[in-house]
Amino acid sequence: MADLDGSGFAQFDRLLDLVRRTRELLDMVVGHGVLPDEGAAYLEDMTLPHFENVQTGFHGWLRSDAADLAELRYLLMQVAELRVPPARTEAERRAAAVEDSIERRLADGIVRPAPITRVEPWHLAALAHARVVLAWIPTTPTEAVRYPGGRPSYADIPAPRGPAELAERIAEIERELWRTVTRRPVTPLDPAFRRTYGFFDAAEHLGYRAFRHAA
Repeated sequence: MADLDGSGFAQFDRLLDLVRRTRELLDMVVGHGVLPDEGAAYLEDMTLPHFENVQTGFHGWLRSDAADLAELRYLLMQVAELRVPPARTEAERRAAAVEDSIERRLADGIVRPAPITRVEPWHLAALAHARVVLAWIPTTPTEAVRYPGGRPSYADIPAPRGPAELAERIAEIERELWRTVTRRPVTPLDPAFRRTYGFFDAAEHLGYRAFRHAA
């Protein structure tokens, strides 16, 4: 018999399973201070790639009229290539020389550049889902809050205001997941970890309703 709780769309159902399993793993980290090996592998193989899709969706969604000049400049400065400082050591100078050589060969047509990954509909759907969840976190009913430390409320976690704050929150979730994978100690009062937990807690509570709001 078909699962009556399923959305009917395989990718949506997989995402709902992902947010549930990730929230359970974050529970283990807060409750026991230990993430099992299979849990770290799940975050690295499943949850983090999903947030890479969210990032791709964000880059494909952002338009020049989505923010003012200062905010757009800030977003552009988040691109790694724009934030690389000048080479300071001999090793960095050798690496820079290799990069310059590759760029010249690309310009001369000697080396064919790797194709740029196109933004796909699922990337935009993943971003839309994340935006709905982030907006809904502070309105999560107290009885639905499962974070094991502090008061049972996410009312103090603000929804992102504009593309820059949205980019920061997406990056923060990725960063906290990586720190969890690398077994960084977590305290229940860590605000960044709590915001990350709150994302998956709210996403699990919203379930398929999040996709209806994102449509």
